[in-house]
Amino acid sequence: MTSDVLANHNVQILGNQNSPKTLLFAHGFGSDQTSWRLVTPAFAAEYRLVLFDLPGCGGSKINESERLHHAKLENYAQDILSICDALDLEEIQLIAHSVSSMTATLVALKHPNLISRLVFISACARYIQDQDYDGSFEQLAADRILNAMAENYSLWVRQYAPSIINTPNQPLLSEEFSRTLLRLRPDYAFLTFSMIIQSDYRREVSQLKVPTLILQAYQDPFVSEAASEYLHQVIRGSQLQWIEAKGHFPQLSNPKAVIEAIRGFIF
Repeated sequence: MTSDVLANHNVQILGNQNSPKTLLFAHGFGSDQTSWRLVTPAFAAEYRLVLFDLPGCGGSKINESERLHHAKLENYAQDILSICDALDLEEIQLIAHSVSSMTATLVALKHPNLISRLVFISACARYIQDQDYDGSFEQLAADRILNAMAENYSLWVRQYAPSIINTPNQPLLSEEFSRTLLRLRPDYAFLTFSMIIQSDYRREVSQLKVPTLILQAYQDPFVSEAASEYLHQVIRGSQLQWIEAKGHFPQLSNPKAVIEAIRGFIF
């Protein structure tokens, strides 16, 4: 069972294998563990680094019977718990990008002693506008995004990837994100993305008691500044740090700034 869990999620253990300190990196939708490649070398000497691929992404394995299982973020949280259990991990520091920040929240609430520090990068508790909540999208805008995705996935990717990366001076980043998105099965991608954009984890993040660093780039088309400020307000004792970068992937567009911020927070 242990080997199955590690193989199914393409788990890679890097860095200092003898270190008592573990950093677990969780990537976001449409990417894979290679999205951390510019960040992880900075921590390899001091920490044991655990990376994995979410179901359907990168080198992961997923069968048809599990497809609907992963229409709920709670089941992604169970994936992380299974990985931690397979590796006998304790008191990890979890670094999560985008939707995996909410997955990390669920893990921390379910097993509060497992995680000693949380780092959220480009995180959002709710993407759609609500009464007294300034999200990133109106419902109609979210519906248009989903309709375009369902109608022609490859065309949607070509339009969506550059807008999310939002770094026209670094076109290779958009090309990379397009490639990883196109590796996803379109039906699986739609199922997952529709779950993400319509999710609401405001209640859960307000219950967090783990020391949390919120890293947010400027001009992120997927996460409004107000949504980042909201996280900072409701997560007790959290730190919000703005990164001098554009877009939804600051770990790729300005890895140096992300490394410095993480290094100043973890122990």
